[in-house]
Amino acid sequence: MAEFEELQQLWREQPPSVMPSHAAAALSGAFRRYGRRHDLIYLGKAILIACQFVLLVTVLRQRPLALFGACLADFSAVLFLISDWRSGRAIGRLNFSAPSVVFLRSAIDRLEAQRNPFRTREFYIAMGGFGAGCGLLLASVWPRMTLSQDVLVVAILAAEAFGGYALAVRIRRKRFEKRCRPLIERLESVLQTMEADRV
Repeated sequence: MAEFEELQQLWREQPPSVMPSHAAAALSGAFRRYGRRHDLIYLGKAILIACQFVLLVTVLRQRPLALFGACLADFSAVLFLISDWRSGRAIGRLNFSAPSVVFLRSAIDRLEAQRNPFRTREFYIAMGGFGAGCGLLLASVWPRMTLSQDVLVVAILAAEAFGGYALAVRIRRKRFEKRCRPLIERLESVLQTMEADRV
């Protein structure tokens, strides 16, 4: 038993392995490039949403209920966009000047979370707002529609929502493999080296 306690004490006293400065600088540069690309992508998305908002206000300015529904749907999309942008921006700003094993594992977990951000609380709130906004849009034109038109419009909206979700997941998966997977592999390589140094 005393031998086990001595081994434990030796393990605790062992100095933590340190990543070489050139490797830390290379990782920091890679993550900064990730952050810049991330910001550019979200700037493009923000411009698209702003253009859509201006178009909706122009088209629906005479119909307040429809305009409110469209604005609610747009603002819900903005909420999710900001949440997703912030998580990616935090990844791009990781500081590798003195990384530990725990820090590297945390960075890997953050990158893995980028694979599918559509399981977060913000996403469900945004989808609730989007659904309510679409409902208000429908309510503004509902009295002038026949039952068959109602069914057709609801079917089209549902198909667009599910199709959009499936497309977004697919695009996100491809972006993950292209942009996040190489960073994860680099982090895992450094992590294995640091853990091997401690054995």
